[in-house]
This record gives sequence, structure tokens and C-alpha cells, in this order.
Amino acid sequence: MTENEPHMPDFVVIPESVDQLVLLIKFCNQNLIPIVPYSTGNNVGGLTIPDCGGIIVDFGKKMNRIINVDENMMYAVLEPGVTFGQLNKFLTKKYPHLRYSYPNAPPYAGVVGNALLSGMTNLGAKIGSMADSINGLEVITSDGDVTRIGSCFYGKGEAEADSWWSRYPMPDLLGLFINFQGMTGLVTKCSVQLWPKEPIEKAQLVLFFGLTDVAPFLREIGKADIINDIAAFSVEVAKMEIGIPEPKRYPGEPPYTAVMPMSAKTEKQMEAKLEILENIIDDLNKKGTNIHLINYNEFSKLFNLKARNIYDLPSQILSLHEYSGLTWFGAYAPSHKFEELIEKTDELYYKHDVPPYNYIKIMKGGHYGIFRPIFRFKKFTDQERIVKLLEEIVDVCIDLGCIPYKTPSWITAKMRKKINPGWLKLFEKIKNCMDPNNIFNPGRWNT
Repeated sequence: MTENEPHMPDFVVIPESVDQLVLLIKFCNQNLIPIVPYSTGNNVGGLTIPDCGGIIVDFGKKMNRIINVDENMMYAVLEPGVTFGQLNKFLTKKYPHLRYSYPNAPPYAGVVGNALLSGMTNLGAKIGSMADSINGLEVITSDGDVTRIGSCFYGKGEAEADSWWSRYPMPDLLGLFINFQGMTGLVTKCSVQLWPKEPIEKAQLVLFFGLTDVAPFLREIGKADIINDIAAFSVEVAKMEIGIPEPKRYPGEPPYTAVMPMSAKTEKQMEAKLEILENIIDDLNKKGTNIHLINYNEFSKLFNLKARNIYDLPSQILSLHEYSGLTWFGAYAPSHKFEELIEKTDELYYKHDVPPYNYIKIMKGGHYGIFRPIFRFKKFTDQERIVKLLEEIVDVCIDLGCIPYKTPSWITAKMRKKINPGWLKLFEKIKNCMDPNNIFNPGRWNT
């Protein structure tokens, strides 16, 4: 569905074990054959497209085991092919008191890939991106060495099952593999943090009747430490998610809505959180915003529970897949520039006669934000127009300091014109040191 240029691999390898992958990597390194890691192929940035041919390593078929769950220290050790639906089903059945955090992605999307690429999830307002919640990795480097990173680094053979609990305080080598898009090695195991599942859950819906009213609310609610997450959408996205096929914004409608999953250990704690939420809205409205709070569970009943898909994750939002094309510009964003981002992208949407499809979040207690325009399109008739709009939005967002994630090469080419030269030089040194023959996913970040 992506706008990125397609390429075919020369071979697909379906591994069953780390030993097989060691032999494969040694062979590819000796013969200069590219290797592209693939779990489920759902990333719309085109990161598993083999730009230079070679071998796709498909982890999803046989290296998809949940190796261990540690109840005490709350983590799971996973192989790269594990999906969000698989992990959710496993935890619900065997560890119902624990939860992972799930993205707005289908149940068949991969957990480890999302974590390695700093994906966002339905606990983002509390904990930040999923890369922050990786405890440790097992990776194979270009010379075929198997390396364990994190508290699992003791011992010569297999790590102890209960040793995957932290990435500190040893030198943090995880950064050599996080957000590198598979360019520095092949990850074969990943330890991800879990959290207690609180017994009381109540989602809230907030409506914003001023174009940029959502921005100050996001900043304040992030600091309040009362929500698990917040997903703010332009009203066109909200309509699309409840089944309106060609959504438009009509005069008088709120341009933005937000869904907030909240949880608590007791009813009194939930009441206190709701009181804080209401106070935040009252204070902002006194300053000139026009914001309204609605119980989301009651609202969702109007739409045959379709509206629950946005917070009852993981789930498939079918309306995103109604057309043959789907793309996005996903970026970490400075939250003090939310207003400017909303206003400038709104102008570009209307210039190209495309409904505004924006998705905005606050992350990690308000420390940063997410700004993500989404585009679904008819690939064989609309792609040229949508790509032109996307390019203009990318230029605006990068100029305002946004940092794209899960980034296709055509966007990193734009970023390179603004990135500090010293950073680029260090980046190239690391890539050349870790992968001197450039076999790992060549072409990513314009390598």
C-alpha cells in the first residue's frame, strides 16, 4: 500500500533458529548479499522493501515464540515474529493481571519491530515510546557473533530466563540497534516490559471546537499524570473510524476529537482522576478554549461499538484499508509547536483538496509529542497528488523541528540537508564499523 518504489528480493529465507541465521549472515557477508529483516510487513514506510535485492529474512513464520514471561519483574522475552494479537491472547489467558501496550496497528503487526523503531502505543502518555521499554536484545552482527545486550549479558551460553530485566547500568549498547532500521545487525530476541493491568478502565472522549484548542489540552493533560494515553484526531479521521466512507468537516463541527484510555486501582482513584480532568478543561475554557468532555463508552454505543476500535487495542481499523494506498508522515514533535503544525498542515490539505487526516499525541508525561498526518488513497489514480501533498507537509514539519520515525529513504534524504554534519559523520562511522560490507538493509537512511 505504500508510495515507496517496489523491489523484489532474490530469495526469501524462513529461519527456525539462531544457529541457522549465524551461518546465513556469515555467508552473506562473505558474498556481499544484502539481508532485509521482515516480521509481518505492515510498516507503511517501506522499511522491508529490498531496495538492492538480496535476501528477505522472514521471521514471522517460524521464529515467533514467546520465550518467557517473568511475572515478578514484568517483562516478556520475544522472538521477532511475535504479533500484538498473539501476545495479547497469551497474556489474557495466562497472565491476565499483566498488560503490554498496543499501537493503532492490526493484531497481526509485529511487536519487536515496533519496539525497535520507537513505535507509540496506548500507554504512550505514561511511558513514552516502546524503545524506552526494551530491557535487552540478542543480536547477530555482521561477523556472525551472537551478542546479548542488557542484564542478560552474563555467561557464555544461553542467558538465564530471569536475567532479561534491565538495560542499565552497563554501557547502553542498545542504541546501536534502535531506530537503525536493521542496518547494524539482526535482532533474534527482545525483552519488552509489561505493566500491571488495573481493574477499572474508563475511556473519555474530548471535543475541541477551536482549530488549535487541542494543543494546550495535550500539553496540560500530559503533565497531569492521570491518563494512560491520548489519541487526538481531526474529525475527519474520527468519522472515518466509525464507518463514514468519505468524511468531511461541516461548519460548527469540532475540528478535533481525542480519546483517552484511563485506568485505576479503585473507584475513588478514578473519581479523583476524572475530577482533575474536569478541572483542566474548566481552566482552559476560562482562558478562551471551547472543549467538551464525553463518556466514551456511552458515545461508542451509538455506532455499534465500531468506535471502540480506537482504544480497545490491538484492533484492525478497516477504514484505513478501504483503498489500495496508505501512507503517513509520523514524527516526534516539539509540543509547543502543535498550534503551528495544525494551522500550516490544514492549509496544505485544503490546497490539495484532501480532508485533514491528522493524528496527534502527547508522550511520556508531556516531555514530547507525536504529530502524524495519515493518507489513504487510490493507488493508481491519486498517488501523485497525495505524494505531492505529503512532500509539502514533510517540508513544513521538518522546518518546525519534527523528527520523523520509521522513516523511508526519500524523507531521510530531506533530513540530511538539515542534520548537523558531525552527527552524520558519526552515524556513517557507526554504520561502516558495524556493517563494513553494507549487507544489512542497504539503502536505509541513504546508506
